Amino acid sequence: MPQLWCISRSTASKTTTKGAMTIATPDKTKKENGLSDYGIIYISGAIDGGTAESVCKEIIEYNIKGEAEQIQMIINSPGGSCPAGFSIIDITEWSRIPIYTTGIGMIASMGLLIFMTGEKGRRVITPRTSILSHRFSAFNIGNHSQLIAGRKEEDLEHERILSHYQAYSNIKSKEELEKYLLRDVDTWLSPEEAIQYGIADRIEPLRKR
Repeated sequence: MPQLWCISRSTASKTTTKGAMTIATPDKTKKENGLSDYGIIYISGAIDGGTAESVCKEIIEYNIKGEAEQIQMIINSPGGSCPAGFSIIDITEWSRIPIYTTGIGMIASMGLLIFMTGEKGRRVITPRTSILSHRFSAFNIGNHSQLIAGRKEEDLEHERILSHYQAYSNIKSKEELEKYLLRDVDTWLSPEEAIQYGIADRIEPLRKR
């Protein structure tokens, strides 16, 4: 079976320091400092099965307890596994509690798809957020017959991504999506362009000290 990845090819540093705030980016969901007590889920680093399991469990737990009026999902990710990312997307759509998304640092590839799934009108990015939209990459190992069989899943994955953009952007035709957001090459977007294409709702102005 092909390994399908929706991830930025560029490498991000392990830790970003801004003023007195340090944002670490391991490939796990951050739960330190009691963030979950405040309805906050923080996703950083590459999205894999472990990340998906942690995020999905948290969303399910919030829904079972029924105490949070909304969930705030903060995303700083270069992307990752397509199946892992879509499992987060499925649970986000399933949640009875609205999930607000905030993009910081980088929302790229599958990280962007997860961000887009947030509650309409509540998908916020910062002025310095890097935004990348592109097609997924596949890594295939197997004999000739296995590679041919795996091609079907690759085509299905592309259709899933197209359908997601059609649902969460203001571009509805396959042809226009492949022209503007899912081109043959990487598409880097400014926060203003993300607003224009309807994949984000608002740019959050940062307080100057």
